[in-house]
Amino acid sequence: MGGSDEEASPGQGPGVFNWEQFQNSFFGGAGWKQVINENGTGSIPWLDRYVKSILVDTAPGASAVPSQPVQPFTSKTSSFTYNVFETHRSLIVRIRLSSETNPRTVRIVASTTEVKVTGLPDGEDKTVKLPMPVRIDGAKALCKKQIIEITLPKDELPPVKEIPLRFMEGE
Repeated sequence: MGGSDEEASPGQGPGVFNWEQFQNSFFGGAGWKQVINENGTGSIPWLDRYVKSILVDTAPGASAVPSQPVQPFTSKTSSFTYNVFETHRSLIVRIRLSSETNPRTVRIVASTTEVKVTGLPDGEDKTVKLPMPVRIDGAKALCKKQIIEITLPKDELPPVKEIPLRFMEGE
C-alpha cells in the first residue's frame, strides 16, 4: 500500500514506547523472566539496593540486612499448636488440637492477659500469653475440625480527656 520499501516493525517508530529497551534497563539484560525464575524470589537487585539505602537514610537504626518477614506468633507443644493474630478490634487465638485430643473435654478460661486451656491429654494444662490486654466480655470461642478459634475484643484505651484546672483565690 505504501510507497516505501521499508516497513516499520511492530513497537518501533516515532512515538512508540520501546518495551524491550525498558525491560533491559529495568530488569537487566536477561529480562523479567530471569528475575522471576532466579531463586524464585522475583526481586530486582538494583531496586532492592535502592529501597534499602532509602530506608537506612530515613529510618534511624534501620539495617540494610534483610530481616525475616513478620509472622503471627506460633508455639508448638505436645497436645496443640497455637497462633495469635491481631485485627483492628480483636485478638484471635487459633489453637490446633492434636488428633488424640477430644475437643469436648477442653475447657478455656481467659483473663485480660492470658488464655488457659485445660482438659488436654494426660491432664495437661497450657497457658497462652496474650501480647496486649483484652476484654473478657464479648469473648467467643468456636471449635471446628480440631481447631479452636477464640476471639477476644481488645481492651480499648479510654479516650484522652482534658481535665479542667480550677484556680483558688489567694495564695
